[in-house]
Amino acid sequence: MTTRPSTGTNPGTGLATGTTGSERRPGDATDVARIAVQAASLVPGVSVVRPAAVRLDDRSVGLDLHLITWYGHSVPTIAETVRAVVADRVAAQTGLTVAVVTVTVDDLLVPGVDGPGAGAAAPEDG
Repeated sequence: MTTRPSTGTNPGTGLATGTTGSERRPGDATDVARIAVQAASLVPGVSVVRPAAVRLDDRSVGLDLHLITWYGHSVPTIAETVRAVVADRVAAQTGLTVAVVTVTVDDLLVPGVDGPGAGAAAPEDG
């Protein structure tokens, strides 16, 4: 592997590659959160993804994600798939080592009861 100073934009990711001044570097917490949300959203059964925390240092990242899933999908399978997909995508696009991806499932949507993209439970009759 050749080490060289870099500035500008990484053509593979479109992310800034310089680390001097006010330039963003690959692995900026906002970029990492965006990449993680996009990757997790591709997993079947995932309805909503929210990044809860991005813990970042120069070489590694830890992520906490909150999901809302659809009834009929295995929650443990979704969580494990999200962990793997997010870790792979973040590592590939930022060059960082992904130390941990913690997945919390906050809600389960039921087709026919909860509309697509609904993130809150239906109000109770009172």
